[in-house]
Amino acid sequence: MAAMKYFVLFITLLVSTAGFAGGELAFERKLEAAEKGDAEAQYNVGYRYEKGRGVDSDDELAVEWYLKAAEQGLDKAQYKLGRCYLQGKGVDRNFADGEAWLEKAAEQGYPPAQYQLGKLYASKRKGDYRQALSWLQKAQEGGYEPAISEIRKVKRKLN
Repeated sequence: MAAMKYFVLFITLLVSTAGFAGGELAFERKLEAAEKGDAEAQYNVGYRYEKGRGVDSDDELAVEWYLKAAEQGLDKAQYKLGRCYLQGKGVDRNFADGEAWLEKAAEQGYPPAQYQLGKLYASKRKGDYRQALSWLQKAQEGGYEPAISEIRKVKRKLN
């Protein structure tokens, strides 16, 4: 029985080590493509730094890579960068920059950005419920489910 326990422990350790090594290898491949200017890879490297996937978590490096992809027009990177600015994650909190990046992504039709922009307009900071409703409806039309409940909240405030 003890031998079986050690065997299971060994296999578990082996599998988890292989998974970590695979994560590092995947990160290295993405990093190589990112350094060559591939916007999708830059986004992926930023995401991996943000979440600690295949690399130690580092919000500042995540922001650097999101910025590279966002400047190339990648909507999901613009969205992530906007959220980082709004939350002060890896960068000094800056609502104007956060809103600007969200708007770039939202104007490209990225539903999560439209949703966040709608929520921002509905906040006490902005209080522009008509603009909020417009962005939230676009997010809903893009299939972003969380927008439905936010639309109801904004409509109640408009009435």
